Amino acid sequence: MRTISLYLVFFWLFLNSGRAQSFLPEEEKSIIENARKLLNTEYLQNLEILTHYEVNQPFDALRPQLQGFIKSAFRDADVQIFNEFREPLGTLTTVEEYIKDYHIFAKRKPIVNTLDWSKARFQLKQTSDKKPFLNVYILKKMQGSTGKILNQEHLVECRVQFDYNEKLKSFYGFKIAGITKVQDYPKESATDVQTVVAAKKNDLFAVLDTLTAQLKANSSTSPEELVLERFTYKKCGINDALSDQVFAALNSCIQRRMNVSVQSVAGDKNVFPIIRGWYEDAENQLVMHMELVDSRTGKVFQQLSNAELPLRWLEEQQIPLKPQNYQNVKVVQDTIRQITSVTPQSALKLEIRTDRGRTGVEYWAGQSMILEAKANRPCHVRLLYRLADGTQTLLENDFVIKPGQENQLVRIAPEASFICSAPYGTEYLLAYASEEPFCALPTVPNREGYFRQEGEYQIFVGSLSAFNTLMKCAKNSVIAEDHLQITTREGKTDK
Repeated sequence: MRTISLYLVFFWLFLNSGRAQSFLPEEEKSIIENARKLLNTEYLQNLEILTHYEVNQPFDALRPQLQGFIKSAFRDADVQIFNEFREPLGTLTTVEEYIKDYHIFAKRKPIVNTLDWSKARFQLKQTSDKKPFLNVYILKKMQGSTGKILNQEHLVECRVQFDYNEKLKSFYGFKIAGITKVQDYPKESATDVQTVVAAKKNDLFAVLDTLTAQLKANSSTSPEELVLERFTYKKCGINDALSDQVFAALNSCIQRRMNVSVQSVAGDKNVFPIIRGWYEDAENQLVMHMELVDSRTGKVFQQLSNAELPLRWLEEQQIPLKPQNYQNVKVVQDTIRQITSVTPQSALKLEIRTDRGRTGVEYWAGQSMILEAKANRPCHVRLLYRLADGTQTLLENDFVIKPGQENQLVRIAPEASFICSAPYGTEYLLAYASEEPFCALPTVPNREGYFRQEGEYQIFVGSLSAFNTLMKCAKNSVIAEDHLQITTREGKTDK
């Protein structure tokens, strides 16, 4: 008689007197792996962004990410999930209410959510109209630094709905239909440990967890806090789907493995060590590079690499390795690098920054951007913003840093709002400072370039190099320069 493994038993269970559809062993493994991917990638990592990385943002500023989170992970916005912040314990609310409650109770302190897959159990059932779904029973842990309410562990049932095409023998449309707190594992549930463990050895989280473990093992000190910068493809600075997953997963690994608090680059990172890195492809493998850096001196304490993840994993997850328009962005980056003057002899120094820092800067549709400038002397500042479609807009023609404002961040145009809107993509902020007033900018059409008025905006017509020359025109002053790369994003969509 053929032996039936334990984990197949749950495929023969009943719901509403309807027998759950049976599947082949490989199909059963595919269902479990798709559910695991949904909960790890679309749910857990997006939750990490909203409750950790964006901890300092007001709730309204998070709406684009929240809408993307709901769209990518949940059946709809009305799905009810277990809310640890509500009494009595076990209360269900919408995802939006959950994130709101987090902001109220956490008081802008980060929390870490983890799912313990080593003890996960599963049930395959079907609705009364014969549609299959998978119940995943798993320990959800929440850890924070603001008291008992943010340090909890509960067994939850995650109901994952999906569609099945019988002719094609394929599964699709995996979405969370609810998350509830339960007291114990159902007796009829079973564990497919082999599938879960095998999958964990060959995914992005496992690679980053390995790097984090090596980082901890090789560290001579144990800092209480670290700054995590965005990892991007070949240091291009473009935030996309892959950089999102790397950031969220690494954020979780660092806190879980090293027991440290991860700080945003938007804060004062001159106090804490920095973890930075990048990834690239080599011989059909994804190569991940990580560095631990002294924020004060720039000294690299550790350099680590991992090339265990095959590129086919990205293909299976439908995640592009290279960001969209990567080659076009590289051309602009090279141009800016060539035209940016290095003037170490200049006594005037300029630094421009956003409310989201200087590295890995990202804004979503509808979010407002705050700009600040710091100079070591009183000066005049000009700002140009290059949009993703190449449009070059003059943001500030003559912003003045006054005596007494030296060596401090001064908000630029505090009465104005810079709102993220289309077009979306890779954009640039170029800043110039002079101790004397700048030359007037040309407004009459000519070959060298000029500015024309379009509504409320002054648009530069001409090449980036020509613009750079015009912007740096001052009679008797050496110009100080700075620039930032910014990613603007419309929002997340279904895969």
